[in-house]
Amino acid sequence: MSDILRLAKRILLCASVLMAWATPCLAGTPLQLHTLEQIASKQTITLGYQDDAFPFSWQNGNAPAGYSIDICNSIVRALKTKLQLKNLKVKWVLANSASQFVLIKNHMADIMCIPAFYSQSRHSISEFSLPFYFSSTRFVMRKNESNDNLAELSGHSVLVKSGTIYVEQLQKVNAANDLNINIHLNTNNITAFNELKNGEYSALISSTVLLKGMIAQTPTPEDYALSDIALSAPLPAGLLLPLHDKEFKEFVDSTLSSLMTSNDFTALYNKWFQSPIPPKAINLNIPMSDNLKALMSAKKKISFDYEKYN
Repeated sequence: MSDILRLAKRILLCASVLMAWATPCLAGTPLQLHTLEQIASKQTITLGYQDDAFPFSWQNGNAPAGYSIDICNSIVRALKTKLQLKNLKVKWVLANSASQFVLIKNHMADIMCIPAFYSQSRHSISEFSLPFYFSSTRFVMRKNESNDNLAELSGHSVLVKSGTIYVEQLQKVNAANDLNINIHLNTNNITAFNELKNGEYSALISSTVLLKGMIAQTPTPEDYALSDIALSAPLPAGLLLPLHDKEFKEFVDSTLSSLMTSNDFTALYNKWFQSPIPPKAINLNIPMSDNLKALMSAKKKISFDYEKYN
């Protein structure tokens, strides 16, 4: 066999090997990320938080605080035991409703410690943990202008936080009722509420619990009215996790299941929703929902199917 033929055969063989290696990537097969192994190797877990999602996640002094922050801290404690790490460093990354999905998708955070309300489109970007809260969508207005008739908002400008499911919900309401509500986007709950306060917008749309938190933090809560009508049924909120990492999701869900079926969870809920919250001693007085009670009542490991719930 000539040298040229031998060389040609070698080239073809190398090309076939390279194509075999490349085929899974070309086919779009997801990479297994093994988050637990990465955390163990780096001895660091990266957690995302928001500074405007009271009482779930906000900045209290120099550190994040809130209901979902405490839940994440429980997961960190369980991780230390599972990975046998006495010192597991926690790195906090500030996010907002839109960037949280970018951070998770690009593996710049291991968990987003923010209440993420589920939707199918969101599930294509991020995995969701077991839900730890349920809340419907409503709107808040200045009391002297308040009404529960969505038609009265036609032609008016309302604020919605970008990157949230409320944008899609309001668009559907607009189309279904042939309304002409002008939707404006904002990236921060605090500035959005201030714009409502200053009369720049007629209403602010968000989850019921977040709106109650915003109203409670203002010096004059009596000046605002929360709508009686809801734009959605109570929606489940979980923690965002990386996609295609079954082992990590199972660990997080197992940890949440153990927490939520313990007496500690009732105490945790009461701490944030039925007790004065420092430093302003704000008490939201929000009873636990029937949906959350149903999950807590599980006699064995909690399971939840987001697709069937919706």
